[in-house]
Amino acid sequence: MEDKFIKAAILLAASLSYCHFIGTKIPKGLSRLIFLLPIFYIFSSLPWYFSSVYFRGLSAFFVTWITSFKLLTFSFDRGPLVTCKNYVDFIIVAAFPLKIKEQQPPQPYPYPTFENLLKFLGLISPFLVTNEFQSPKPKLLLYAISILLGVYMIFTRGATLVQVMTRFELVHFSNRPYFATSLKDFWGRRWNRMSSNILRETIYDPTRESLGRVLGCGPAKTVAKVSTLVVSGAMHEVVFYYMTCGMRPSWEVTWYFVLQGFCMAFEAGLKQWVQASGLKPVSPWVSRFITVGFVMVTAYWLIVLPVWRSSRSGCHLI
Repeated sequence: MEDKFIKAAILLAASLSYCHFIGTKIPKGLSRLIFLLPIFYIFSSLPWYFSSVYFRGLSAFFVTWITSFKLLTFSFDRGPLVTCKNYVDFIIVAAFPLKIKEQQPPQPYPYPTFENLLKFLGLISPFLVTNEFQSPKPKLLLYAISILLGVYMIFTRGATLVQVMTRFELVHFSNRPYFATSLKDFWGRRWNRMSSNILRETIYDPTRESLGRVLGCGPAKTVAKVSTLVVSGAMHEVVFYYMTCGMRPSWEVTWYFVLQGFCMAFEAGLKQWVQASGLKPVSPWVSRFITVGFVMVTAYWLIVLPVWRSSRSGCHLI
C-alpha cells in the first residue's frame, strides 16, 4: 500500500511538473490542451493504484476530476492555476484543495457546538461502519453517514493545518449546507464548493456566455445551470466507477444530478411566479426543511442505494 502511494505521488508530481513546463513554453488555447492530453490519461489511471475505497474515491475526486479540470481551464489561461507565479505554487494549487490566500479579515464561524458534533461523528463513523450487524439496514445507514461525515471531517479538520501556511488557504468544502433555502443556494454556494467553483469556470460561464447572445440572458443561465449539473453528475459517476471497482455504471448518480438541475430550473420559475402573483414567500425554515429533505431523500435513493448494491456484488467498499 505504501509503495503504491509513493509511486502515485511521484507520478502526480512528475505530471504536474510537465504541465508547468508546458504552460511556460506552449501558448494558450488548443495547442496547449493537446500537449496536456497525455496527463489527463495518466490522471485517469491514478485511482487504480489504491485498494482502499476511500483512497480510490479521494484520488478520483481530487486528481481525476478537480486537478484535470484545473488543467483544462489552465489550457486557456483561466482558472486558479493562472495566478500561480512559480513552480511550487503551481504544484500545490493543482494537487491540493488550496488557493492563493487573499487578505481578508477572519470571519467567526457560528454554532460551534453543532459543528464539533459533526466533526466528532465524522471521525468515528468509519469505525462504526465496520461493525457487523445482523440486519443490513443499520449498516447501510451508518455507511451513508460514514461517506457524508467522513468527507466533511476531511475538509473541516484540514483547515487547522492549512491555516499555518501563510501563502495558501483551504477551499472550504461546504458552508453550512443545512441552512440552504433553495436548491440554487445548496448547490451553488453551500455544498461541494470546490467542484462548484471549477464547474463554474469550465462549464457554466462558457455555456452562459456562448448562448447569451442567441437565447438571451435568462434562458442561457437556465441551460448553463442544467448543463453544469449534468456534467457534475457524469463526473460523480466517474468517481463512483472507481469506488465500485470499475463496475458498469448504472447512471443513477448522473440522473440524480440531472434531476437536481431540472428541479432547480423549476424552482427558479416557481419563485418568479410567486413574486409576480404577489404571494407571500415561504418561511426560510420551511424552505430549509424542504430543500435539505429533498436533497437527502433523492441522494439516498439514487446514490447510496446503488453504491450499496454494488458493494454486495463483489466490490468491497467497507
